[in-house]
Amino acid sequence: MKIFFSAGEASGDHLAALLAKALQEGVPGIECWGMGGPESRTAGIRTEWPSEALHLMGICDVALSIPRLWGLKNEICLRIAQEQPEALVVVDSPDFHFPLLAQVRRSGYRGMIVYLSPPQVWAWRSGRTDFLKSVCDLCLPLFDFEHEFLSGRGVASAWVGHPFVDEFGKTGLQAEPEARRLVALLPGSRPGEIRRLLPVLKETAQHLSARGFEPVFSIAPGLGEKDREWLASALKGYSTSTETGRSLMGRAGCVIGASGTAAVEAMMLDRFMIVLYRVSLSSEIAFRLLVKTPFISIPNRLAGKQVYPELVQKRARASEILDSFSAYQNDGERRRTVHEALARARSRMGKPGAPAFWAYSVLSRAGLR
Repeated sequence: MKIFFSAGEASGDHLAALLAKALQEGVPGIECWGMGGPESRTAGIRTEWPSEALHLMGICDVALSIPRLWGLKNEICLRIAQEQPEALVVVDSPDFHFPLLAQVRRSGYRGMIVYLSPPQVWAWRSGRTDFLKSVCDLCLPLFDFEHEFLSGRGVASAWVGHPFVDEFGKTGLQAEPEARRLVALLPGSRPGEIRRLLPVLKETAQHLSARGFEPVFSIAPGLGEKDREWLASALKGYSTSTETGRSLMGRAGCVIGASGTAAVEAMMLDRFMIVLYRVSLSSEIAFRLLVKTPFISIPNRLAGKQVYPELVQKRARASEILDSFSAYQNDGERRRTVHEALARARSRMGKPGAPAFWAYSVLSRAGLR
């Protein structure tokens, strides 16, 4: 049995690797191949295209890369037609995967299509549910509210929990008192995102150092070699870490950085985070016109309230970051309510065993269980 995988983002690479491992445990000898990153390769996925090709953020980044992405899509579709895998598994990155899946279906592919971590149609562009319903045989969302949204609109969806439930355990790690002064700064894992957030994070780091804190920048392991070298050079004179963002957050008392999976990891570690979000002007216009949720951070969505400050676009500046940081550090009652809300949010992450459940769901629909 052959299964094609396509994962672009670092977080998607992680999810693809988890599913591939679970599938191999269920069906020894299963062949997994496609597009992925370091974790996919370690998990035994034969990666013929590097996941870095999809490290894009916002409408402008995608638009500038259209010719390259178009060629990549055509190349992958041709290989799928030649290999005829029993199933396709795509992870996140809808701006690439929607056109890819549409072309694959038009080409006559009749195998099973699985969307792991489907797009956030509950937040914006809800019309995409029609595409998911017509093209995908199964969606495997990460959160309960996503599953409810998709199922309520006729999309084949299955959910039992988030893999972080297994990875982090039932309780978050507690920083030792001496580690409370360490502040994890996460500029992101995509080059465009990093370039937009780095100046404000460097300014913030200078102020934190002056206040006696220890700011440490994360250089994401999932970055390409050239981007890692550029970032290390840009951060000369600042404290940096090449460990995983998750590991750095575990040593920190507070986190400041890019919106995304890191916020969910911070929640699982019971860390307070200040969430930053900066995109191009065109993406900001689309965001304001189309986004229908009051929160951009998943922990806030799970909690049903703003637990993590969300500093978007012009608000993502050092003065507002430092105000939010001080409000948390200097107010014991605020800290208590923050961590109570984080505990409630973690309680909605579901049951353990998500990767095994995904594999069982895929194999069952493929007729192998």
